[in-house]
Amino acid sequence: MKAKALVLAAYKEPLEVREFDVPEPEPGAIVVRIDRATICGTDHHVHMGLLQPVSKTPAILGHEMVGVIEKLGTGRDVDVAGAPLTKGDRVIWAYAYCGRCYYCVVAHQPTLCTNFTPYGYADCGKHPHLLGGFAQYAYILPACHVVKVPDEVPSHWASSASCALRTIMHATARAGGIRPAETVLVQGSGPVGLYGVAAARAFGARRVICFGAPDGRLEVATAFGADAVCNIEKTDAKQRAELVRSFTDGRGADLVFECSGSHHALEEAIGITRMGGRIVVIGAGDPQPAQIPGMAFVMKQISVHGIRSAGIEYYREALAFLAAQKDNFPFERLFGETYSLAEIPKAMERMHRLEEIKPVVDPFKN
Repeated sequence: MKAKALVLAAYKEPLEVREFDVPEPEPGAIVVRIDRATICGTDHHVHMGLLQPVSKTPAILGHEMVGVIEKLGTGRDVDVAGAPLTKGDRVIWAYAYCGRCYYCVVAHQPTLCTNFTPYGYADCGKHPHLLGGFAQYAYILPACHVVKVPDEVPSHWASSASCALRTIMHATARAGGIRPAETVLVQGSGPVGLYGVAAARAFGARRVICFGAPDGRLEVATAFGADAVCNIEKTDAKQRAELVRSFTDGRGADLVFECSGSHHALEEAIGITRMGGRIVVIGAGDPQPAQIPGMAFVMKQISVHGIRSAGIEYYREALAFLAAQKDNFPFERLFGETYSLAEIPKAMERMHRLEEIKPVVDPFKN
């Protein structure tokens, strides 16, 4: 059996569709047919070489995807929660963390694993090759934890849950949850930020504010429950700070989700968080360093948490969130057109120009 896949042969070079043999699953592995994938901003970062040296070339891009089980290796018969697995089930899966290093075993922080194998930026030049979502088939390694997709969750929603939403679930847990009297500020109106708005609203925040751009994305934030939005292209930092303080009796936000990746946003977050508040840094893709005086942490006694990916428990929580909240939020507004493998470069460019929030990929589309 053959599988077409979109390959990054070298950083910053044009992407190309190649064909691979689909391997038989070793014990504990799974071969899946990709039902849907979705495009993440990180795919662009990988393409531009911004994830070196973690990323490798050649690589099959794509780390948000839903697979339909084709073949199960011996010994792999249940998902992470013990639900039986069989051919035809839809699944999402975490990266292959080693389960042996200090971070996996002692620190219980598998996303910091020093020996992990990722999807979407692993070397596809060697067996088993199919370690990316922009392909017709994928190979789930024995070390990957998997979780079944609930019947009521569409595949393109579940695909986005395997990155953007699971990261927000992880971020919320690291922040210690969201309390009913709190004001949550979300910086950024991309997929992660918009899911952050929905999560803050669903988890009971008193007020939810979103900073971002363009206006179309802020309209989605409002539809997802934001009490106030602010276009960063039409306001300055002083105006934005005044908005937050107007909702918080002058104190500032209790919790900030920094989802934009801008060093300016991180600097702004420090100033706009109340004394004793929390900041969760999720974006941080800006190569320009932020300028933050150390005394800002001391005098305000704020807590700052960094978020890197998520363990499988948060994939499961993300799917449960979508299943439980599907009638409460217009999640479909996140998603754009559906593209073939060959059309992915065009879709990535449209996403980069903010013309789409989350493009969808059907690898069998002509």
